[in-house]
Amino acid sequence: MTSQPSLRSSSGTIWIIVASLFAAMSLVPLVGIIANGGAAASVALVTATLVVCALVAMVVLRFTLRDGPPRLRALAGCFLGMALVALLGMVVCVMIVWVPLTS
Repeated sequence: MTSQPSLRSSSGTIWIIVASLFAAMSLVPLVGIIANGGAAASVALVTATLVVCALVAMVVLRFTLRDGPPRLRALAGCFLGMALVALLGMVVCVMIVWVPLTS
């Protein structure tokens, strides 16, 4: 698995492209939740902010680290972190909306 070209010899641009597409796709429902307001809006706002920050961090890493596997592993790690944050944020938002309040 570690002998993939995207982790050995890539320039890192593909990671930025894929992460940008992922961020755009994950921001669509988050912006919808924020626009509707309610209890889940604050969680969606934090999640959206973290996704955008992870994308910015990837761009910074792409242009500050030297070519090679360490840079590509850092980009892959940021992308995985972005995906995890987006998934957890969406799950929490859905739980907030679907769980009835008991009082």
